[in-house]
Amino acid sequence: MAPNIYTNEPEDSYKVWEFKELVGQKNSNEARAILKRVTKQVQPLMKRRQWRVKLVREFYPKNPSLLGLNVNRGVEVKVRLRQPGDPERFFPYEHILGTMLHELCHNVIGPHNAAFYKVRHCSDPTGSDRML
Repeated sequence: MAPNIYTNEPEDSYKVWEFKELVGQKNSNEARAILKRVTKQVQPLMKRRQWRVKLVREFYPKNPSLLGLNVNRGVEVKVRLRQPGDPERFFPYEHILGTMLHELCHNVIGPHNAAFYKVRHCSDPTGSDRML
């Protein structure tokens, strides 16, 4: 892979490096396929924005309203794939993709403030930065 002329880094370094589904859950193959699909779909945006994520991990927190979490600006992104109260049912793909996009924006802006939502809008499939 040729290096980026501005940073001397490989051009494909702006991506998700690894993803992991929950161990011991039913439908783990389907969860892995969803994670793979989501990470592949957001890669063009990540390259354009020069965002990296070391690990995307499925999680199933006790708090039913918690959908995702970005740890240390992309060291790890946790995404809820499964419905609260029914871990055998997955959220619709578009919902999971929206959560992933939201968490990616936290690579740049931590708090949910006006600057965050401006970045979020530009990363939304319905916004001005059509990455999908």
